[in-house]
Amino acid sequence: MEATITRMTLSQDEQKKNMALSMKTKYDKYWDNIDNMNYLLYVAVVLDSRNKLAYISYCTDLIHGTGSEKSKEIVGKVTKTLDELFNHYKGKADNKNVPNSQYPIFGEKSSISEMDIDLELEFDKFDDGGQDIKTEVDIYLADRKEKRDPKFDLLGWWKANSIKFPILSKLGRHVLAMPISTVASESAFSTGDRVIDKY
Repeated sequence: MEATITRMTLSQDEQKKNMALSMKTKYDKYWDNIDNMNYLLYVAVVLDSRNKLAYISYCTDLIHGTGSEKSKEIVGKVTKTLDELFNHYKGKADNKNVPNSQYPIFGEKSSISEMDIDLELEFDKFDDGGQDIKTEVDIYLADRKEKRDPKFDLLGWWKANSIKFPILSKLGRHVLAMPISTVASESAFSTGDRVIDKY
């Protein structure tokens, strides 16, 4: 859209040029100011397993120039928003799954033979030498992209992959199910068709 409007601003036709300049002003109001951008829309694009973060990088590089500071800033803010959303959902999931403390705290004076612990479970929690622990977001972004298919069911993909990405799939289900526009709900309550004759 931005490329088309920018192309129109260079038109020789004065009427077309003026219309494009007016459109560009409105477009820039919502999409050019980084602080006013709705990053949830970008997160929805990233949660499409056919796009991921590479699509955002590609598009922002086309608009703002390859490797530009603005492009890097947008990608950084999208990543930060996705991480914050993931951590919020993870926190909610952790609060629901907090079991009653049935195991003694390590460091208390007791022998291993007196403790009733699950060694495999405790080992999985153990930090093995400071290796980077990857979150679901890191794993999702590192996985290959899905192939483009007109019959691709994105919500179905998240449902099928909910075992691999339990928290991210909940986030995806909520973000991707949001209506992109309020026009449909507003038109349902509109009385315009009763006031204005169709002729």
